[in-house]
Amino acid sequence: MDTRILERRCAVWALFAAATIYLLMAFGLGLNLFAPSEYDSYTLQALRWREGHIALAGDYPWLELAIYEGRYYVSFPPFPVLLMLPLTFLFGANVPSMLVNFVLFLLSVYTGFRTARNLKRAPGEAALFAVGWAAGCNLLEVSLYGGVWNIAQGLSFLLTMLCAYGLTAMETEPRWRYIAPICIACAVGCRPFQAVYVPAVLIALYRARRKEMDGPAWRCALQCLPYVIVPGLIACAYGIYNFVRFGNIFEFGHNYLPEFTRAQEGQFSASYLSGNWENINRMPYVDEDGRLNFPHSFGFAFYLANPLYLVAAIRLAEWGIRRWFLKQRPNWDGMDSALVLGAIAHFLLLLCHKSFGGWQFGTRYLIDLLPMLGLLILRRDRPIRCLEGMILLFAVGFNIYGGLIFHLT
Repeated sequence: MDTRILERRCAVWALFAAATIYLLMAFGLGLNLFAPSEYDSYTLQALRWREGHIALAGDYPWLELAIYEGRYYVSFPPFPVLLMLPLTFLFGANVPSMLVNFVLFLLSVYTGFRTARNLKRAPGEAALFAVGWAAGCNLLEVSLYGGVWNIAQGLSFLLTMLCAYGLTAMETEPRWRYIAPICIACAVGCRPFQAVYVPAVLIALYRARRKEMDGPAWRCALQCLPYVIVPGLIACAYGIYNFVRFGNIFEFGHNYLPEFTRAQEGQFSASYLSGNWENINRMPYVDEDGRLNFPHSFGFAFYLANPLYLVAAIRLAEWGIRRWFLKQRPNWDGMDSALVLGAIAHFLLLLCHKSFGGWQFGTRYLIDLLPMLGLLILRRDRPIRCLEGMILLFAVGFNIYGGLIFHLT
């Protein structure tokens, strides 16, 4: 069979499998794909922007709103508002935000497939990995709802996935030298800690340009500057928006939530690290009805809810064995180091957050690392093996079961 035909078929099957899983879960939970969400702060913000205001018209007690100088603000980074803004012209205040998240979810699956194919994975392997990458983690449950938290994580996941694809395409598709930095800049406007992957993007830019030119390193670095102008402007826009709202270019609003204004240690502190680590390693339990059930707050065993961490650990352990014990020279470069250090920094920063997500299935904050962890796995020089494929299939099944049980009990 022609490779292009097989590739198209595998991409369609991956999307079909992901959509079927999603829609069956939505049906099982009695969700309406086209209904608006009462927790969709981004649509409220978009409507206020259309009226020429930044602060909301008043308090919405069921939402997480920052209270500053007597005004109420959406306490989340602003980029998702740009997604919802044009939709308000079609739907007004009733934007079907769950449908928006469904589309983001499917685009993440397809982007994962394209990334795997770009790294020379066979079409079938790429399809399996893409479904496990997006549907075998807490993104599946997060994408079932259209609240402010769900949209922020769904859009951030997609944008970081697009950036990951761009890192594989910069040398052969020069337009991605512009697109990938823009994607990570936009992802920061959804989930600010995605900024830890900026060094990986800069390394990829430098390497792509270095292969096309001779001369000193500083000249190559200067020639990379045009690619980061737009991301720099995006960062400036975030700073200006934050300054207008809170008088601080780095403040997106969470520090002014009542939860954190009352916290003695504030929103972030190293003192939260040990408690969060204990929470995200708690195991599921068998309830009085004989069902496997889960802690409902602050996370549980993150490697069960997001088993891509297990696959990444297997790959890194294998690399270490080959490098240090078998005296081989498996592939590893500055990009891999940047991805690993970025993931470690990301993990630690999240552990220092006071709530680590509060009420949730699994450990939803930790899906923010998965786009770049998946890229790190695919950059290894060996295909997905049987054990890793089984882990991915388990991941999908576990998140289907867990998502349903969590919301139905």
